[in-house]
Amino acid sequence: MLKDLLDRKLSIRQLLYIAITIGVPYVVIGVIWALNHQDHLTHVHGIDKLFSVLGEVIAWPPLIISNITLT
Repeated sequence: MLKDLLDRKLSIRQLLYIAITIGVPYVVIGVIWALNHQDHLTHVHGIDKLFSVLGEVIAWPPLIISNITLT
């Protein structure tokens, strides 16, 4: 059964749908996480601030578990 599932070929449309279905909620949750955890960004400026926010958007699952902030 697993072999049949892995042997199935997907079209580009199906792969795009899967990426959107998984990616959009992940990014939305990451943005919500970053917007609610901005306390450490007061002393960060410029490109460092941008990368810190992007890091929080990308890495929100481990940040939730460990309860740390990126600076």
